[in-house]
Amino acid sequence: MEKIEFEFLGLHLQEPMALILNWIIAGFCLFAFRKLGKFRNEANFYWRIFYITFGLSTFFGGLGHLFFQYTGFPGKYPSWTFGCLANGFAAMAMFHFKGISTPGKYAFTIIWIKSLALCAVSILTQKFIFTAVDAIITYITYTGVYAYILKKRHPEARFLEKLIIGVCILTPSAFIYILKLDAHQWLNKDDLSHILMLVTIYYFYLGIKQWGENQLHQQKYV
Repeated sequence: MEKIEFEFLGLHLQEPMALILNWIIAGFCLFAFRKLGKFRNEANFYWRIFYITFGLSTFFGGLGHLFFQYTGFPGKYPSWTFGCLANGFAAMAMFHFKGISTPGKYAFTIIWIKSLALCAVSILTQKFIFTAVDAIITYITYTGVYAYILKKRHPEARFLEKLIIGVCILTPSAFIYILKLDAHQWLNKDDLSHILMLVTIYYFYLGIKQWGENQLHQQKYV
């Protein structure tokens, strides 16, 4: 499907929906980053970094789509880089739920080798698919499967259910992108994936907020 192209102030631009949806996601990330600031715990620390780096990824992502005719693929590199960093911080956060999750000996090393290596391959090949693979591996493995395992071990940790729901909502985006399922010129595969991602990080926010509130409640009665 052809990309939407238009002119504004003498500039040749494209994909306005990508800009709008990316910046909506960036706005929500800023909202989540600020709202979660009242919770002081290690998991929350890494989740807040996730939101700020993911927000930067989508902010630059919108610009990369809009100005592609001027910047080409290099204009997408900041978005891909911050995206892979966000993936790493999301995985880090999953290992810092005090009393619930425990990282393995090489867990953090594996997380960052994976994310940074796939980011480098994306840039070297100028193909977003490797950044997408990093996201798929991270969210399905850590906020999906690992969260499910933790929920089985700790049934009382109900906040994990929201993380798992978020991953379930996100999963179809992998097939939408790989199979290039464009619903409309104004709602292509990228736009559909962005909508699912927005709902996903909203559910992540609900789960982390619930975890933070639980921690505050426990501290109150210690």
